[in-house]
Amino acid sequence: MFSEYVYKLLEDGFNVEFFIEGGRSRTGKLLQPKLGLLSILLNAYRNGACEDMIFVPVYIGYDRVPEESSYLHELEGGEKKPESFSQVIRARKFLKKRYGVIYIQFHEPISLNEFLSQNGQPPTAEQLRDMTTKEHNALCRSLGYRFLNAIDNVTVVTPHAIVASAVLNCSKQMFSYGRLMSDIEVYMNYLYSQGFTLADTLIIDYIHAVKYVFDSYVQRKFIEQVPREKGSQSFAEQFVSNESKRPVLEYYKNNGVIFFIPAAFTALAILEKDAFQFSVSEIQESYTFLREFFINEFAYDIDESPEHLLQKNIRAFADDAIIIPHPTLPDTYNLTSAGFRKLKLFSGFLKTYFESYLIVLAYLMRSPKGSRDKKEHLKKVQSLGERMFKRGEIRRSESLSRINYKNALDFFSARGIKNSEKKEKIQFYTDAIQKYLEYLSS
Repeated sequence: MFSEYVYKLLEDGFNVEFFIEGGRSRTGKLLQPKLGLLSILLNAYRNGACEDMIFVPVYIGYDRVPEESSYLHELEGGEKKPESFSQVIRARKFLKKRYGVIYIQFHEPISLNEFLSQNGQPPTAEQLRDMTTKEHNALCRSLGYRFLNAIDNVTVVTPHAIVASAVLNCSKQMFSYGRLMSDIEVYMNYLYSQGFTLADTLIIDYIHAVKYVFDSYVQRKFIEQVPREKGSQSFAEQFVSNESKRPVLEYYKNNGVIFFIPAAFTALAILEKDAFQFSVSEIQESYTFLREFFINEFAYDIDESPEHLLQKNIRAFADDAIIIPHPTLPDTYNLTSAGFRKLKLFSGFLKTYFESYLIVLAYLMRSPKGSRDKKEHLKKVQSLGERMFKRGEIRRSESLSRINYKNALDFFSARGIKNSEKKEKIQFYTDAIQKYLEYLSS
């Protein structure tokens, strides 16, 4: 019935709005595409409902979201509360507050006919109708990820995302405002070099924009000032992140995380070499492993090969004097003394995900053979994660994320790791994560 309704809408020329993620993200970054409605639309097109379909990917972003507490509740395993009229009444008090800017960006329209014609002539109506289920599903997946890439391409980097990233990726527990600005400058130089879309406030005066957001985070107790000890020789005020608010900061960090992921993979691959000289070919394998390992977390640009992205970020690091080309050896670089700190800043974007996946592996290592539904798995993983955090085995409260757990379980399940029967594989991934975390902590 619903499929027939969609067919009629397309046949009569109506627009159809849908969310490729299936709903609003609770993590701050784009979720993996949900392909059900897209599949129905494609079926209607294949059956002649319209001559072409034009998709317009839209990015909608916010400086702040009013639902911070409910998002945090869901990430920690709580159930989503159903919407009600009483919530609408209570919303009035929230709407009196300032929530900053709403960003709406439109990508260039994507014609389905043009997409299908990329490798030659578009398929005929008969060929479309005769598509196999496998071909139809492949087309759905390809379009779904292309739409995610398109949304990422018009995503706006906000000052809230930059400040949250610098706070959470800081290598020391305490930091001064000056230290934070130094780290933010590294991120800003990278964003400028890659030509990403920045919020107007960052373009006009990013120092003022950062100070405004920093003060806002202090006022909302996301960041707290450390009382000065008697006799302290330090003149700069010191701050720490509020442990209970770190998951909310993680949400804002994730608003712009996709822009830094290729740089994070490149930086960690260089750190893994544990040497001040390396060749690009030596770090290619590590870059590819990291990209594959986090395939459920990030929607990679399907038009950019891993080799191209690695070379692109190597050039960006060289331009920022993080690394310098070897004077005689081709495709070889030396790490500068200042570059080591900057590599840690970029690779820090991966810490949360490593810890989440480590929790899942610890669960799988002790999980006996037997069927459990996904909800039961997630409950067990969440309980274990909380215990590991209390014991100090996991250092970041933002790693206790239900969505990260689900992505990790799906990743390992797809590789045949569903319980303790695959101890060797579990140990392989556990050792790999612990090795990477050592590089990030050293």
